Amino acid sequence: LDNKVEKGGAAIVMDPKTGEILAMAVKPDFDLNAPFTLKPEVQAEVDKLDSTTKKERIGQEVSKMWRNKAIVDSYEPGSTFKIITSAMGLEENMITPETTFNCAGAYTVAGRAIKCWRYYRPHGLQTFKQGVQNSCNPVFIDIGLRAGADIFYNYVKGFGFLERTGIDFDGETQGIFHQKKNMHELEVATASFGQGFQVTPLQMIAAASAVANGGKLLKPHLVKQIVDVEGNTIKNVEPEMVRQVISQQTCDILKPVLESVVSEGTAQNAFISGFRVGGKTGTSEKLPRGQNNYIASFVGMAPCNDPRVVVILVLDEPKGKDYYGGIIAAPVVGKIMDDVLRYLEVEPQYNDSELSKLEVGVPQAVGADVSEAKSRMTEAKLTAKIIGNGKTVLEQTPKAGVKILEKSQVLLYTEAAQAKANVTIPNLTGKSVLDATKALNAIGLNIRVSGAGQVTKQDPPAGSTVVVGSIVAVDFRAQSQEVGVE
Repeated sequence: LDNKVEKGGAAIVMDPKTGEILAMAVKPDFDLNAPFTLKPEVQAEVDKLDSTTKKERIGQEVSKMWRNKAIVDSYEPGSTFKIITSAMGLEENMITPETTFNCAGAYTVAGRAIKCWRYYRPHGLQTFKQGVQNSCNPVFIDIGLRAGADIFYNYVKGFGFLERTGIDFDGETQGIFHQKKNMHELEVATASFGQGFQVTPLQMIAAASAVANGGKLLKPHLVKQIVDVEGNTIKNVEPEMVRQVISQQTCDILKPVLESVVSEGTAQNAFISGFRVGGKTGTSEKLPRGQNNYIASFVGMAPCNDPRVVVILVLDEPKGKDYYGGIIAAPVVGKIMDDVLRYLEVEPQYNDSELSKLEVGVPQAVGADVSEAKSRMTEAKLTAKIIGNGKTVLEQTPKAGVKILEKSQVLLYTEAAQAKANVTIPNLTGKSVLDATKALNAIGLNIRVSGAGQVTKQDPPAGSTVVVGSIVAVDFRAQSQEVGVE
C-alpha cells in the first residue's frame, strides 16, 4: 500500500534443492470462497453498463482477477538478470571476482551510448565483485560482448528462458526473447543487464535457484504428494532436474558475490540479522520508455552458504515515493525470508556485530527485592535504574517479556505513586543505527531496530510524549538507486 503498486505484484518462495514452490502469492487477489465476486469499486462500474456490455465486462474482470501474475505475466527482468550474465562470465572463465572494469558513465555499442544508472557520477575503476554490488551496467555490457551472441544465447537457453518451466499449473507462459539470428551487438549489450526481453517471475526464480543449488535447473512443482481419503500415499513428486547449467565451482564463486550485494551493495534493505542473504535488485522501465512506468524487483537466496530458500518479488508500476527494487522490493523479500527461515527452523548464525545488537526479553522484576531485580537484569544483559528508596520493586518500564536490545536500561520503581518523567521523542529521520540509538538513550528511551541503513520510519512519531524507559520502534533502510537506462 505504501508503494501504491498500480498493476499488482507477484511473489514466489522456492526450495532450490527440490524445486518445490513453498509459497506463491499475487496481488490483486480474490476470495477463493466467492471467485466470481468482484471488488465493490469494480462492481460499481459494471453496474452502470447496459446488459450486453455488462456481461462482457464481467467476464473480463473475472479473468483479470484470476490471472496468476507469477506464471502468466512476463516482464523485463532488469538487473536481476545480471545474476545470469555473471554466471556465464564466471563459467566461461572470462572473469573472476577481482577482474577490473572501468565505468565512465556510459558504454558505446554500435554507435549508441548505453548509460549506467549512475551516469551522472560514474563508478570508475572497480572489480567485478564491486560492479555487481554497484549494479553497474557497463560491467555487464562488457561481459556480454566478450561472450558474444552465440555463447550468450546458449546460456539464456540453458537457464530455461526459452521454454516453459513445466510447472503443474495451467496457463504458464515462457516470456519473450530475441531470435538467435537477430542477436547483434546492441541486443547482446542491452540483454546483458536485463533489458529488451521479457521473462516470467517463475522462470527467473528457477534460474536463480540453479545458482543456489550448485548449477542444477530444476522443474518447479506445487504438488509434493498425493494421498487418498484414508491418508495412504498414492504418489510422491520427486525433484526433477532439467539440466546442469553451470558448475558447482561457479556457484561457489558467485554466491559470496551476491551476498556482498546485500551486505555492501544495492540490496542492503534485504539484510537479515543472523542469516547470510544474497541476491540482486532490479529496476526496469516498461515500454514505451519515458512514461515513468517501472517494474521493481528483487531475487534473494538464504542462507548463502547453503541456500534453503529463494524468493522473488515483482512489483508492477509502483507509484509511491520510490520505485527502485533495492528500496521497495528488497526489504519485503528480507521479511519474507526471515519468516520462512525461522518457520523452517534454520539455525541463525550471528556475527560479532549482530550479536551485540540481539534483542532480549525483559525479566519480571515486580515483587522482587532490589538486589534480586538488579541481578535478573544483569543476567539478561540489561542495566537497571532504581527509582525510589523502597526495598521491593513495585513497577517496571518496560514491562516483563518485552523485547529490547541488550544493554538497554530498565527502570525499576520501588515506591508507590512515583511520578514518571515524560520525554519528547526526537526526529530520527536520516540517522544511522548508532546515532539513533545514542539520541534515544541520551533521554532515557530504548530502541527496537528493524533493517539497516538510515531511519525512514519511527513509532511513536517524532514529537510524541512518552514515559522514560519506553521503546521506540525504528525502521532503517539503505537509500540506493539503480535502473537500466538505454
